[in-house]
Amino acid sequence: MEIITISPRGFGANTYALTEDGKTAILIDPAQPRVESELIKRGLLPAYVLLTHCHFDHVGGVSALQASGAKVFCSEAEKPLLGTQADLFDMFGAPRLPYHIDETLTDGEEKNLGGVLVKMLWTPGHTAGSACYLITAKDGGRYLFTGDTLFEGSIGRTDFPTGNIGEMRASLKKLAALKGDYPVYAGHNDPTTLDHERKTNPFMQE
Repeated sequence: MEIITISPRGFGANTYALTEDGKTAILIDPAQPRVESELIKRGLLPAYVLLTHCHFDHVGGVSALQASGAKVFCSEAEKPLLGTQADLFDMFGAPRLPYHIDETLTDGEEKNLGGVLVKMLWTPGHTAGSACYLITAKDGGRYLFTGDTLFEGSIGRTDFPTGNIGEMRASLKKLAALKGDYPVYAGHNDPTTLDHERKTNPFMQE
């Protein structure tokens, strides 16, 4: 499986495009409308969108991808936050581009999306419905996409609407308890590994 990082221009989150066949892609947190043109450059069609949470800097490209036929997923607990103050569009004065959730996932639920096994882990703290995605590729490779729950050496903020530091601590313990090591792709900053964060991230050692 190829993992393509589309870095934001200006303020935004990292977007990840996952492809097994070089033709279709799973997008994680398409942050900006230009994500669609980046896919076109690479000859990829958007098939699925996985949202870790609904903050404006993670969803700016969803509308265009959904219009192109992509099916949009998020956690069951995050869906009610769309269109509320919890998505931060109003707080930061960002323009809303409409989209809707096609399907929600419950904690631990698995979906086979085009041969890629996706497991949703509910990790509240940054928002009440924040999620991480444990991805298993066709070749058995496993990858963890953590949104704004876990960063290299840090964590996401808990002072926005529906954020909660106690829930964040519990979510970090949940990630730390996963068996084995995984490459970690976060919503912001550089990739890391789960083992590295277990050993060095002060927030995972509390």
